Amino acid sequence: MEQLTEITEFADRLFDLIEIPFTETTELERQLIAAFSFGAVMAVAVRDDLDQPQTHALTIAMLMRTFQYSEHQAAAFAHDLIQATDRDHHPTMNAIIHRGINGHYEYVNEEMEDLRQNLLDILNLLSE
Repeated sequence: MEQLTEITEFADRLFDLIEIPFTETTELERQLIAAFSFGAVMAVAVRDDLDQPQTHALTIAMLMRTFQYSEHQAAAFAHDLIQATDRDHHPTMNAIIHRGINGHYEYVNEEMEDLRQNLLDILNLLSE
């Protein structure tokens, strides 16, 4: 699945851009970066016309591969992320997902400094 390669490369690049190795991030930082990365999943799903089961599977695979969640943890987190696409369900997570959609655009267009700042703004605001 080439979408999984694209998404994992996107998420891996985020850690490089913020200059924090995955192993040195807190669980909160990982969750924020994962929600941001889910925005990229949503952008790819729309671009490639993926259906809901394909998008769900891509999300779980990304969470397991990049963020090292167990299958059970990834499935539960994926469910929460999908629920958060409804702004009323979780407004903060919804906003992070939308920033991730923008982040995917920045990534595809090689606007790496904008992508870096986009993610750092979220981390700085919500990690305090």
